[in-house]
Amino acid sequence: METDKVNKKSWPQTAGVLLISAVLGGCASFGPDVTPDQALGAEQLKLAAPGKQSLSGDWWQQLNDPALNRLVESTLKDAPSMKLAAARLRQARAAVGIVESKDGPQLDATANIAQIHTDQLKPLLHEDYVTAYTAALIGSWEFDFWGKNHAAVSAALGQQQAIAFEGEQTRLTLTHAVIAQYTQLQRSQAQADLLTQRLAIAQSREKLTQARINAGLLPGDNQRGNEVSIEKLLQQQSAFANDIERSRHALAALTGQGPQAQAALQPGKLDVPPAPQLDSLDANLLGRRPDIAAQRARVEAMDSSVKEARAEFYPNVKLTVFAGQSSLEMDQLFKSGSSLWGFMPAINLPLFHSGQLQSNLSKQQAGYDMAVQQYNQTVLDALRDAADSVSGWQNSQRQLKQAERALASSRRANDAMVSRLRAGLVNKLSLLDAQDALLSQQSSYIDAKAANRLAWASLNTALGGGFDSLPASH
Repeated sequence: METDKVNKKSWPQTAGVLLISAVLGGCASFGPDVTPDQALGAEQLKLAAPGKQSLSGDWWQQLNDPALNRLVESTLKDAPSMKLAAARLRQARAAVGIVESKDGPQLDATANIAQIHTDQLKPLLHEDYVTAYTAALIGSWEFDFWGKNHAAVSAALGQQQAIAFEGEQTRLTLTHAVIAQYTQLQRSQAQADLLTQRLAIAQSREKLTQARINAGLLPGDNQRGNEVSIEKLLQQQSAFANDIERSRHALAALTGQGPQAQAALQPGKLDVPPAPQLDSLDANLLGRRPDIAAQRARVEAMDSSVKEARAEFYPNVKLTVFAGQSSLEMDQLFKSGSSLWGFMPAINLPLFHSGQLQSNLSKQQAGYDMAVQQYNQTVLDALRDAADSVSGWQNSQRQLKQAERALASSRRANDAMVSRLRAGLVNKLSLLDAQDALLSQQSSYIDAKAANRLAWASLNTALGGGFDSLPASH
């Protein structure tokens, strides 16, 4: 065809136009130079070199509590927060697919009927208008000479990875919340059981005191202290009953269920958790926390967005091809003489956009700086959180040992009082006082164990809970 000859001859001209356009586009002004902000590193933060310490991804299983394991598993499966995180990740993956599709060929089918009116046709056709029938395939491909589409894909992938890491942070936060509420439930139930024993001792003391008052051995006002003690114990019992219900409700909400779903939950015994091996806060912390990894991924995504904005200054080259049938008569549409085809190379060279391109570049550069500073703040907050958690764990360890020593001393005092009672050296009231003192110290020991468990959970959470910052799957 003659058209084919013309097209072949036009290719050198087209290439020349592309080259000139590239040169012109390369000379476009990006605006004033901007020095990007810098992310904080291990050296600036004076962190130790990476050590060998690591955490297990299922760290809560070290507590060897089947009931807790079931709660965590249920939470990570059914909690609305986890489902929301999964939906956000699916949305981010779809967004990547949308951006990636722009880097490949596009193909559309079109069919239309057009009525064309013109006074020039009336003398020839004796009609006011003609009807044109067209059916064609139209394909296009945008050449990514300057890496704009590639940068857009990288930015979308970075956002997807950040969202995936935020999902891991949600997982870690929910796990910590379950352990905290479960530990509070264990503590409240253990304290409630002790209060039942202390209340029985207080009531026995009241009866013995009343018997001595009736016998004229003690004045009547000696009973007032016993009455106050019983009322205080009853108040504490009501408070712990309320705490138990609140913990059950919280665990039900965390597992994505109604308030009464955990009413029958029987928690295991409140035991001391295993001691983690801590050397120091080292540089590995910057990669072991999903919130830090998420912010780092956003920084990388914004860096790609800046590159995409820069590529907007260069010419856009797009090739469109079409092939189909067109006729003024419907019955002639698919005849061989009605075929048409062609291709249209197009160049879009940005010359003047009233500062739009420069403003978009400045916007993306500011977004990059914002992402860097958000990353820096996240790192600083994480280091403070980790340092607080380490010191909190160490303090809880000391307090637990002190409570253990105090409890051992209280047991020895109680045993001595039992021996003295058998020897007739003290009365039953003295023994009841010693027993109540022992139960009171046991209460302090329960609180110390609960605080130690909570500090252990906070420490594991602050150190990333065994998170491994692998790239998000795509």
